[in-house]
Formats: sequence, C-alpha cells, structure tokens
Amino acid sequence: MAENGGTKQKLHDAPIDTPLRPPDTTERLQRAPFETALYHAGYGSFQWLLLCTCGAVYAVCALSTTTLSFVLPAAACDFHLESSDKGRLTATPLIGMCVGSYFWGNLADARGRKKAIMGALLVDAAAAFISSLMQSFPAFLAFRFFSGFGIIGATGLVFPYFGDFLSLRHRDVMLCRLEVFWTIGTIFLPGIAWLIIRDPFYNWTAPEAAFQYTSWRVFVAACGIPSLLVVLLLIPFPESPRYLLHAHKPEEALKVLRRIFVVNTKLTEKDFPVETMIGADEDGDEEEIVAADNNNETKPPRTFKQRLQAFWDRKKMLVSPPYIGLLVLCCFVDFGLMFSYYTLMMWFPDLFERFSQFTAYYKDVPAGVCEVSANLTQRATMSLLNESLLTTVRTSLEVDQSCVLDDKVYIHTLIVALSCLPTALSVGLSINIVGKKLMLVMMLTISGCAALGLNLVYSSFQNLILSCIFEAIVSCTEAVLFCVICEIFPTKVAATAMAVTVMCGRIGAIVGNVIFGALVDEHCVVPIYMFGTLLITSGLLCIILPKSTRPERPQI
Repeated sequence: MAENGGTKQKLHDAPIDTPLRPPDTTERLQRAPFETALYHAGYGSFQWLLLCTCGAVYAVCALSTTTLSFVLPAAACDFHLESSDKGRLTATPLIGMCVGSYFWGNLADARGRKKAIMGALLVDAAAAFISSLMQSFPAFLAFRFFSGFGIIGATGLVFPYFGDFLSLRHRDVMLCRLEVFWTIGTIFLPGIAWLIIRDPFYNWTAPEAAFQYTSWRVFVAACGIPSLLVVLLLIPFPESPRYLLHAHKPEEALKVLRRIFVVNTKLTEKDFPVETMIGADEDGDEEEIVAADNNNETKPPRTFKQRLQAFWDRKKMLVSPPYIGLLVLCCFVDFGLMFSYYTLMMWFPDLFERFSQFTAYYKDVPAGVCEVSANLTQRATMSLLNESLLTTVRTSLEVDQSCVLDDKVYIHTLIVALSCLPTALSVGLSINIVGKKLMLVMMLTISGCAALGLNLVYSSFQNLILSCIFEAIVSCTEAVLFCVICEIFPTKVAATAMAVTVMCGRIGAIVGNVIFGALVDEHCVVPIYMFGTLLITSGLLCIILPKSTRPERPQI
C-alpha cells in the first residue's frame, strides 16, 4: 500500500504537459478521482475529433435557430404577414425552447447526454421537414414550436457533453472554441438561403395550385438536413464517462477512458494506469469508490428520502444569500442580453430588405432605420388606400413587392456573420488575460452603445457597419456569462443556476421579438432604446459580480 501511495503522489506531481508513456506495473493507480483518470486518458486526437463533431452540432444549432430570419421576409406573401405576425413567428420557437430545455435536461440525466442530443436533433429535423409542408400560418407556427423544442436540447447539452471529455486544464479554452462553430453556422445560413430562396428552380408550385411549395419552404426543409447528418457523426463517439460514472456504470466509464487513452497515445488498453476511480456523490463531493471489477466495497446508495433531502438542500442554498442575489443578477443580465441580441439577429435580414426597398423608392435620400420603416409603412398603406383595398390593409412591407429578396440582403447578412468570426476566435485566447468579469462589462456596454447608435445612422452602409459591430461583440457575450456562472456558484447549485439563467434569457428573447414586431413599423425607436438601455444597465451591474465563490481545484 505504501508503494501505491507513493506512486499516486508521483503521478499527481507530474507536469501537466508531460506526454503519457507506457506505465510500469509499479506505477499503476489503484484509486484515483475522475479528473485524475481523465488526465491519464490523455489529451489529443480524440478531443480534437470530438471538438469537430460537437462543433458541427453547435453549427447546426445556429443554423436551425436563425432559419426564420430569412423566412420572415420570404414567407410574408404566402401567409400575408404583418410585422406583428413576424414577431409571433420568431417568438414561437423560443417558447418551444423554454419548454424543451427542462425536458431534454431530465432526459439527459435519465438516459444519457449523447442519446438526448441525438434525439433533440431528430426532433428538430422532423419539425423542419413537416413545417415546410404546412399551408396555414397557425400550423406552421405549431411545428416551428417543435423545432425550438428540439434544437434547445442539442444547444444546451453539447457543452456539458464535450466538457466531460476534457480535463480541467483544457476545458475553458476548448469549450470557447465551440463558439467559432456557432459563427460558422450563421455564415452558412445566408449562403444556403441565397442558393435556394432566390432560385426559381426551387419554386415547386404549379400555377394556381392549392398546395404551395415555394422556394422558402424548400429552404426550411433544407435546414433540417444538417441535423440528420450530425446525428450520423455522433454515432461513433461514446457516452459521457462522467455521466456513466454518476449513473453507477463504472465498468462502462472506465471502458470509455481506456478508449480515449488508446486513441490519444496509440498504446493498448492494458497500459491505461487507472484501475479504480473515486466517484462523486449527489452533492458533487468525491467520496464513492467505484471500480471496473465490482469487487471493491462501495458506499451504499442513497435512499429516496436522502436524495430528496439533498435536492431541497441545494434549492434552499440557491435561494439564500448570497446566491439568490447573484442568481437574480445573472437572470437580469441574460434577459437583457437575449432581449436585444436574439431579436436583432432575427430581424437583421428584414431590416436590410427595408433599406433595399427604401433605396429603390428614394435614391440618395438619407434615412435611419426607424425613418425607413415608418416611411415604407406609410407608403404601403397609402398605396392600398388609393387602390380601394380597404379590406386587406396591412402594414406588411412586402405587400407591393414581388416577395423576392434583394441580393444585397444576403450579402449584408453574410458580412454581419463574418464579422463575428474574429471575436469568436479571440475570446478563448483573451478571456483568461482580460478576465471574465471585465470582459463581460466591456462587451455588454459596447454592444449597448452600438444598439443605441442604430437610431443615429442615415444610410444602409452605416447601418451595416453598426450591425457588424453589434453582432460581433454581443454574439460571444452569453458564453462569457456562462463561464462567470460556473465560477461564482458552487458545484452543488451551478447547473440549476445555469438552467434558470438560460430560461430567463429565452423569455427575454420572446418578449423582445413580440415588442419589436409590434413597434417596428411606426415606433421602432422605442425598442431600440430598450435594447441599448438594457445592455448598458446589465454591463454596469456586472461590476458588482464577485470573482469566485468556489475553492480552487487542483489542475491535474
């Protein structure tokens, strides 16, 4: 036993960057915490392959989440949408996300994270295909609800799934790299829309046919195909070893770690130095000993009453000082962030189309976003009145248009998406240098000023530049907020705090889309001031965030 203890200390003290080598029998670990076992599984090819796969999943999440940004202007003729209807359309998937986040979280705890992610992607793909066939607006809304219901499962679980394969030293940097793939998804979206929506080849509708299947419907269906493809990419990868350990499947957990070890080191499974792992109990404390041979004595499992008591203890801890104040602050920040970011992200193509229409009517006339919207609304209304079409008066800006988006809309949306790429690449490198708290304050404040600046621009070009600045900064802000939450909340309540914060953020996105859709035509200055004010206020409030309330963990 003394020999084993000395060996264990020797392995713990080894430099982190020391490459793994075939261990001697005297160097084998009889007992090790999960993080130590994961460290000895190595860091290399397996994690990079998984990064590409999880990144593909996250890119698909971005693609599915933002699909409606191009459906808004393209589907207006088929469904005769008013701006308020567009607000309802963008808000409906968000309602599905609020409902789905709880469902998929529980399914992941019960059946595994990989299975939950794959199931969520399949639901999203099915909803995309079926919604493209719906001929009525209410039916289309219903299946977009299920699209949001499905995609939030993959969005919310891909981070913890990927993180379970990473040691503490590499976790923050690798998880931040996933943000690059979200940006890649938003870059691909306008390209797919440009290839399909504007091409008459994809207008599969006979003249005066009762069943309509226009190009924008083909686009909606096409956005469901990537969800099916990434499911195939996930199949070869194992379930999360951390989940397997907590699900009382130590044999499978060790088998996964051995598999990672073989891929990273090109050695054999027999060379893996860990024979027994110290698991974690319900509170996240490393106590229970689990081994691959089931011969070691372990602590008896908790009774239902003990588990229920532990559950309520964690909830009471979260709603007690100082954590209740931190939770309210984080919820307010994410509410304001998603109220502004998701709303403008979904409406940018529509706003670019309004500028395109305004320029066609009034060449070389300077005008801001709100002036453009108000002028086009008045023009559309007067045109309908002059034609004595009082029964069909709508504020829809596409009523007198051909339902074909200007090519500039796709180009401008692509430029906005590309502007996010440098930020996504740099956040992972600078977050530990600048500091999460300071970065959060700066990003929220600057993006709030950019949102207020939308009232000051007087041309399509100026609007594009400010939109790029806003999107580039705000697109990575929620990821930084999530990193802060993981630091300031103890392990026992961090997951619950994260779930509640995300829920408040999605509610903010719902409210923002509904308000913007109702006011964009005649009073758009009101929501724009709301966007800027909420973002700046959230940034200033982040100054009072503590650095961390959790003890430092050894970087094994």
